[in-house]
Amino acid sequence: MLALLLALQGAASVPHPPADTAGLRHSNGLIPPMAMAVRVTAPPAMDGRLDDPAWASATPITDFRQTDPHEGQPSSERTEVRVLYTDDALYVGVRAWDDSATKIAHHLGRRDTFTQSDDFRVLIDSYHDHRTAFRFDITPDGVKGDIQFGDDGNFTDQSWDPVWQAVTSIDSLGWTAEERIPFSQLRFSRAPDQVWGIRFVRTILRKNEFDLWPFVGKTENGFVSRFAHLGGLHNIPAPRRLELVPYTSGSGTFQPAGPIGNPFQKTSAYSGNGGLDLKYGLNSYVTLDATINPDFGQVELDPAFVNLTAFEVFLPEHRPFFVEGDDIFNFGGGSGGLAGFGSTPQFFYSRRIGHPPDGSVYSPGQYVDYPANTSILGAAKVTGKTPGGWSVGLLDAVTSREQASVLDTTSAVTSHDVVEPATNYLVGRARRTVNAGGSSYGAIFSAVNRDITVPALNGLTSGAYTFGVDTKQLWSHNTYALAADAGGSYLAGDTAAIQSVQTSSARYYQRPDAHGFHYDPARTSLTGFNGDVYLDKLAGTWLWGTAFSTSSPGFEVNDLGFQQRVDRISAYAYIGRHTTTPGKIFRETWQVLTVGPSWNYDGDPIQKAVNGAVFGNFSNFWFFQLIGSYSAQVVDDRLTRGGPLALAPAGWSVNALVQTDQRKAFTGMWMASYTQDRAGGWQLTGTPQVSWRPSSALSFSVTPNFAVGPTAAQYVQSVPDSLAQTTFGARYVFAQLFQHEFDVTLRMTATVSPTLSLEVFAQPFTFTGAYGGFKELAYPRTFSFSRYGTAGTGIAYDSTAGSYTVHPDAAQPGDSFGIANPDFRTRSVRVNAVLRWEYRPGSTLYVVWTQSRSGTFADPTFDITRDFDHQLFRDPPTNVLLVKLNYWLSL
Repeated sequence: MLALLLALQGAASVPHPPADTAGLRHSNGLIPPMAMAVRVTAPPAMDGRLDDPAWASATPITDFRQTDPHEGQPSSERTEVRVLYTDDALYVGVRAWDDSATKIAHHLGRRDTFTQSDDFRVLIDSYHDHRTAFRFDITPDGVKGDIQFGDDGNFTDQSWDPVWQAVTSIDSLGWTAEERIPFSQLRFSRAPDQVWGIRFVRTILRKNEFDLWPFVGKTENGFVSRFAHLGGLHNIPAPRRLELVPYTSGSGTFQPAGPIGNPFQKTSAYSGNGGLDLKYGLNSYVTLDATINPDFGQVELDPAFVNLTAFEVFLPEHRPFFVEGDDIFNFGGGSGGLAGFGSTPQFFYSRRIGHPPDGSVYSPGQYVDYPANTSILGAAKVTGKTPGGWSVGLLDAVTSREQASVLDTTSAVTSHDVVEPATNYLVGRARRTVNAGGSSYGAIFSAVNRDITVPALNGLTSGAYTFGVDTKQLWSHNTYALAADAGGSYLAGDTAAIQSVQTSSARYYQRPDAHGFHYDPARTSLTGFNGDVYLDKLAGTWLWGTAFSTSSPGFEVNDLGFQQRVDRISAYAYIGRHTTTPGKIFRETWQVLTVGPSWNYDGDPIQKAVNGAVFGNFSNFWFFQLIGSYSAQVVDDRLTRGGPLALAPAGWSVNALVQTDQRKAFTGMWMASYTQDRAGGWQLTGTPQVSWRPSSALSFSVTPNFAVGPTAAQYVQSVPDSLAQTTFGARYVFAQLFQHEFDVTLRMTATVSPTLSLEVFAQPFTFTGAYGGFKELAYPRTFSFSRYGTAGTGIAYDSTAGSYTVHPDAAQPGDSFGIANPDFRTRSVRVNAVLRWEYRPGSTLYVVWTQSRSGTFADPTFDITRDFDHQLFRDPPTNVLLVKLNYWLSL
């Protein structure tokens, strides 16, 4: 049957056909189309032309079909793809015919960036697990891109940078490309006869045309699981699997002089560093990645922000060592449908490794030299996938003990306080895919062990451990999916450490009116569990799904994971419609309606939300999105930050986004939102963006962002008071907070060649917070407040001390307390310029300049002209100049 299918497709021959075709079937039960790779003894010359005789020996693939703009129709321009291979590499030759060759879109750009160009993509599932793919992109100007996909396309890793070659040429017939992909950059079995997954994609930008082979409709589910097959691969020798990337770097830091007598803040400081990254194939399935004294100086800057909530802000990982292969460590996350929970814990959050130290300085002193981050002494991970469907990952990292230096100016004695213990981080993940449709089951575990030997670090747990299992089942041609996961956590430490965990914003065990848990200062351990279930319809015009999630009050993963709150029982349901038939106004649309109630473990409703969304493409290829939501009044168990329950008033919001046709040299985007609640709080935000490419080598973008509005009740502080019997012996002080925020993100890219580029990023930022109308919570389970300064109360401002004195009850004149003036204004500007030169494949020279300056003031007046004009550049700057050189070796 297989031989007959290949003959019907024009394949030359199958010298060694696979004996079992069951593994070649898609989840729909059909055997997909097959391309044949031809073995050659001499590789074709890499010159961007397909006139080498070797290419004539391969049968071309030509049956490309459009997904856009005319779904299912043959491509408007002919494309021919041929595949060859030698003992050490796969070769792909592309002839992209074009009747208007002079109109081919081609611009220069840095690797892995969108350059508003035509392109051609090769996607390879060399594991043939129907879940993982390696994508290689090339534009007519030779700009390369590469992405690794996992979980059937639900995970992407754009930091993956394999070492491969591509040469292109533009002529009167269109353009051509030759690609050489070394087998050492792929992962595959050692079977003598192999079949891989393969997909080819061509973009014709001026037509907004996206052509696929093999074709898959927009309403069909599956990505890697819907690839074609690549046959003809026989007896590929085991490639060399050892890669070394040593690096050396030097930097200079230049900053304003500190106060006289401060020995730590020098106007200039210089340092040098060196280290090694290693990649070694332990066998054909499993790879070892290791790093010794890693240098993360090239990490992209995090955006500036002000966080006035009780919860930590999630920040994305940029460090390539942790990002590459991260899909193997993904746990849970649903079935790939639209159902999801924003508060679901993440078991592995790699930014915990190398984080800023947690300890405080306890020694007396006026001048402190505090480390910015924890040093990573070394890290290693083993990842791989076996022919039996198992994917495995094991990561271990060791960070050093960190000290802060403190000078006591009275005694002139310098002491060194430990602010972070030596720590070992370990995470392991295993998952087995049981069929081509992607049904799977797996487990994850993690362990954090700290060397707590210093009393100052007693607030940190000595050990934190998590374990979880998950499964996903798909059926009916990947149309329906059921996913579930469950996990537990265990913390160990002294009483101070567990006290800190109990009182954190994730759980607030000290809440006086809680029933499902209680604060125990004598605890030395804490346990909890988490679970999720998802059921979705993933394919077709009509989509639907439902989900359930819960996190017990004691569940805690923040030592090596990420979570904002526990003590939660949540449900979610949606129905959606995906329309792909173009009309006069819309080319493609989605309409989705969702509901999402949640409760805490005491049964109090903490969320009652309904959302509606419409998004898609207009007929002129503009993108749009409109989202509206309504939240009913619910209980708020976080407003008082460990105090009694309050209420969250009902509110609504609307969000809109419009993006112009991205084919143009001048493009724009506009995003705005408005939120309002029944207590009088509201917020208006606006984010326009303008991008301009004046030439093939230059691009600019400007993205201002503006937000304004009052919060009706912003938490200020709590004050113990035995007279406040109604609120359990404490006064919970709030105020109206009026916020203004404005920032501008500026980006410029100048590209000399695909291997030499200069990128400049700048972000001036200002934020003001003006507090007024101080008040305290009047009664639990309400949103009612007793306002200070009204009859029976008093409040006075001391301008010299910069604080307020509050007399809550005039009948008790001695019952008073102070409030430090919380008004503030902050501004900053950060500039980052990176010159990147890939002087040989895999080897790169970086020259980086970073400048940062900031200031914080008590005056909350908002004045963009003042903060962005002359005063911003009065703040003293810190400049860092860094030069880094690495060299790639394959042994």
